[in-house]
Amino acid sequence: MILPYILEIVRQKWRILSIILALLLLNVILGAVISVYQRPLLSELQSKWSNLRHQVARSGKVDAVTLYQQGSADLETLNAAIPEKRYFARVLSDLLETAAGNAVEIGTISYKPVQLKEEKLLSYQLSFSANGSYAAVKSYLADLQDNPELLVVDTVSFANNDLFVEKVTMNLLITVYLREGV
Repeated sequence: MILPYILEIVRQKWRILSIILALLLLNVILGAVISVYQRPLLSELQSKWSNLRHQVARSGKVDAVTLYQQGSADLETLNAAIPEKRYFARVLSDLLETAAGNAVEIGTISYKPVQLKEEKLLSYQLSFSANGSYAAVKSYLADLQDNPELLVVDTVSFANNDLFVEKVTMNLLITVYLREGV
């Protein structure tokens, strides 16, 4: 009874039914590929990734002795970069020579010494202006940051009073650290 109706539907809609059947077959094939091939591969890759993360996390951990030795070596390097108080004139001269080497004119330099009692250090806060072309002033600032002594550029401000002339004024506040010495 129902069979003739089903055959008539198949005869009239065979194109749509064949597309539905093809999509259904494709869905079954893709499901099999996912369950047989991709899920095990994904599980294996996740396991490898997790193991690599654990290795990286463990490699960053250092035992206390090694950490102490590394810290001591770093402190020695830092202390070697701090000149004694008697070399303040040389440090100041180096700043001026660096400026001359970059074709920068240095204005009046003022400084204020501050005693750091807990570290037996002196800090000199230098305040001055540097004038020159933008490229020269920028190069001077880069050279200051590469200075081998313990020198910190605290503040920098730029000014250009004439828009038609490339002359920049850079106002600097620098802290130079010195060890108390003979």
